[in-house]
Amino acid sequence: MKGGTFRGAQDGMSIIEVLVAITVSVIVLSAVSSTLLATIKTDGQSRARTSINTVVESWFDRYRANQEPFGPIGSVCTGSSSAFTCTYAAGSTYASDGVYTHSVSATNMSARFGTYRNVITGTLLNQGTNRQLWQVSVQVTDATKNLTLGATTYVLR
Repeated sequence: MKGGTFRGAQDGMSIIEVLVAITVSVIVLSAVSSTLLATIKTDGQSRARTSINTVVESWFDRYRANQEPFGPIGSVCTGSSSAFTCTYAAGSTYASDGVYTHSVSATNMSARFGTYRNVITGTLLNQGTNRQLWQVSVQVTDATKNLTLGATTYVLR
């Protein structure tokens, strides 16, 4: 050792060391980025499911509150007084669908349900002297996310 430095010591890194460091960095970054991309995709799907579930529950709330007719009313519903199907295409205009209860809340309904295809089916299960038990199923499709979810509930009216 002369003057505080080692003789023969190298200053800096060799090309092999640089290449190894770059290779290790690329492997680590690609593992982290693929995990990050998978997380972003899963998060988007989760948000879409949450939005669709909110729409399904909103339909159920409308039927439970007797804001929707139980039967083939308007231009979007077919069936009988004991079984019906209402099909609303994405972009439906609820003000002009012929369902009398929609005229009051058509703007709100178009904003909430309009981007999805909604299919509602109802089946009268039991009828007493002044009560009816209905099975109501809702299927909501988001064509942009290629996602369809549905659920069924029972409504006593």
